[in-house]
Amino acid sequence: MMRWLPVLFVALVGSFTLLEGAPAPALPEELDDAELYTEEGKNVVTCALCATVVEDVMILLQNGTVTDQQIIDYIINTCITLNIFSNPDLVCGGVASTALPTIKYIFDTGVVIPGNICGMLLQGQDCALSDPEPLEWVIAPSANPKPPVNAPSQPPPDSPTIKVLHLADIHYDPEYLAGSNAMCGDPLCCRATSGEVVNATDAAGYWGDYRTCDMPWYLIEDAVSQMATRHPDVGYIIWTGDLTPHDVWSTAKEENIYIIDRLMTLMTQYFPGVPVYPTLGNHESHPVNTFAPPEITDPEFSTSWLYDEADRQWARWLPAEVSSTIRYGGFYTALVQPGLRIVSMNMNYCYTLNYWTYYKSQDPASSLLWLNQILEQAELNGEKVHILSHIPPGNGDCWTIFSREFSKIINRFESTVAAQFYGHTHKDEYKVFYDTVEVTRPVNVAFIAPSLTTYSKLNPGYRTYTVDGQRPGSTWSVLDFSTFIMNLTEANQRGSEVAPVWSELYQAKQEYGLTDLSPQSMDMLFQRMLTDDALFQLYFKNHHKNADEVVAEGCTNRCKSNLLCRIVTTDIADQSKCDNIRHQLFSHPEF
Repeated sequence: MMRWLPVLFVALVGSFTLLEGAPAPALPEELDDAELYTEEGKNVVTCALCATVVEDVMILLQNGTVTDQQIIDYIINTCITLNIFSNPDLVCGGVASTALPTIKYIFDTGVVIPGNICGMLLQGQDCALSDPEPLEWVIAPSANPKPPVNAPSQPPPDSPTIKVLHLADIHYDPEYLAGSNAMCGDPLCCRATSGEVVNATDAAGYWGDYRTCDMPWYLIEDAVSQMATRHPDVGYIIWTGDLTPHDVWSTAKEENIYIIDRLMTLMTQYFPGVPVYPTLGNHESHPVNTFAPPEITDPEFSTSWLYDEADRQWARWLPAEVSSTIRYGGFYTALVQPGLRIVSMNMNYCYTLNYWTYYKSQDPASSLLWLNQILEQAELNGEKVHILSHIPPGNGDCWTIFSREFSKIINRFESTVAAQFYGHTHKDEYKVFYDTVEVTRPVNVAFIAPSLTTYSKLNPGYRTYTVDGQRPGSTWSVLDFSTFIMNLTEANQRGSEVAPVWSELYQAKQEYGLTDLSPQSMDMLFQRMLTDDALFQLYFKNHHKNADEVVAEGCTNRCKSNLLCRIVTTDIADQSKCDNIRHQLFSHPEF
């Protein structure tokens, strides 16, 4: 019996339905509609649906004679039954054809436990793991005792600072076509292949579109050009991945390499001499989301092609000594200035839509062990560290045990890790990490930057940070940040002959009434939003980059509790703080 087929379907459906803006599938009659929980346009496969599919496919495979084409046809037909996408032959068939060899390779090893599949894929939904013990692992704590934690201090007036530019989730689509169909019903529209435009309002805007569409080249170039003009004083740039489009059914190594090279060259053109510290997003790989551990050396399945390309591209900015870890596992560390170190992690190893996570979830590439060692050495050297990656730990699609172990490391090195930076969510947000013993004591902040892409229902955006600069005793902490956006509605109304207007949406300290951006202050902001709805709605507006349609809808009840929950969740399995939020909000009269 081919044990890998049910996982293929569940993983494929999980990939599809977790795409923002994807149409909600029609459930089989035996599944109640209430079981499909949809929030903020994100449709999530439920435990019941997952279990039903796995069971049905197991029955289907009892004879063991199913061919690859029959598998692909089954996936297509099931997508049709569930009403997933307007073109299931293209989308479902394309993803199935691309992913099938990887899935077969993984599951023919016999390592994967089928009863654990739904619990891993749908973590946070109370899906049971049939055999959790093999999934458990820990990173040995540092042998060095944790130094005393000093109260955060702010730099003296007129102290030097560094401006840092943060780019996240560009998602350049070489096939974007203004005037094409933006309502195609597939994961990515606004292409010549997106079908007929039935209504004039369905046509893609010139400067981009709020629907499931990615970025045209001319908008990306306009954005980077104005960044260079507006921010000539940038000290360095952090770039947290996802450069390629959301055409998950038709990815190719050659196109991904083309996109990576074109965007890297663009940054070099507009920011000559400015250091850039990149990391890999889940969309850079092929098949999409697949990051194999280093021991997988078969060229058909290895991720070495991407790591080799990243090393070649990033050599424009990074020292030669980082090449070995990039080529090994897609991560590196580099000294920015004396006293400040960057650690770029490959969090795609924790991604639950990475098929290889089901093959090896136990610290793939030993990246957390490596991080622990780097932080130990940084602590001994008196350095502060900025961690950057694509997927935020604690996100619903980052495997819980990886997130848990990462959080332990952050807790141990809270005096060394000055800040964390991520992308992936496309939203403007942050996370607070808390002590593992004094569970209400905040110890660290993760800053999650908004996407440049409009995908979906978002204005294009980016961030700049003001960081404590080079001086004796510098904290190298984030002192403030600003988010900049382009109002897409206004840009499209002005037309193709008028350049878009980019403007500062807000400055964090001024907007939220903060004295600083320390963990304590960011925790207090969270606490204030629990009781001050006007403040929360302001955060919600900025979270969606002031996108007209979404902001007009507002955010109450479950939307509010979920958004607040995201701030304080650094391990999806630990819902204790979320439970407190729900108790406080839903016991309040207006709920």
